Amino acid sequence: MKEYPSRFLSEIKKAEILRKYRKKRIAILVISFFVLIILYMFKNYSSLLRTFSAIGFLLLFYLIDHLFDADFSPVHYVFAVIIAVSSFLLSPLYYIYPNYDKIQHLVQPVLISFVVMHLVSRLKIRIRWKLAFVFFIVIGFIGLHEIGEYVLDYFFDLKLQGVFLRNLQGLEKYDILLDRLDDTMIDMTFGVAGTLIYLFISTIFILRKKFEIRREL
Repeated sequence: MKEYPSRFLSEIKKAEILRKYRKKRIAILVISFFVLIILYMFKNYSSLLRTFSAIGFLLLFYLIDHLFDADFSPVHYVFAVIIAVSSFLLSPLYYIYPNYDKIQHLVQPVLISFVVMHLVSRLKIRIRWKLAFVFFIVIGFIGLHEIGEYVLDYFFDLKLQGVFLRNLQGLEKYDILLDRLDDTMIDMTFGVAGTLIYLFISTIFILRKKFEIRREL
């Protein structure tokens, strides 16, 4: 069997990594292109802001993957697209369907937990500590998100905190359904619940895998 120098093998591995990130970069650019087409079809200032926010989020996700060699899988990119579309492009639903925000705060932590677990899994620690790290990292992210909403509302009054329903008498009129503080606390509660759902599902899969391994032995 022919043996290759380790330097040659490292060059091959490096080329494979670059080829993999090139595919991811192309995928992000294609998605961004279609988002821009949507912007052109429904062009106004609000759509412009939502569109570039979604594209910026996807580009940031790719940069984190590339710069920190996170090696995100296609599934993680699907999660990123879901978060970008639901959080930015579909943000008008926040003022049409009051429960949309709560669904977001319940489902998105589950998706984020999958991504965080992918990163934490590299640590050489027991699985219980990995799950604990995932929980506290996601909860910390939720807290920073709520702080960010508070800051943006304080300076720009974007109505990110609180539950508002668009008034039928005018597009720029809103009726408040839930106080800002109550909304923040409920959002964080849903975020904790979503993270716990992920931990519960992960624990079941881990225990099931251990049981199958023991049965094979």
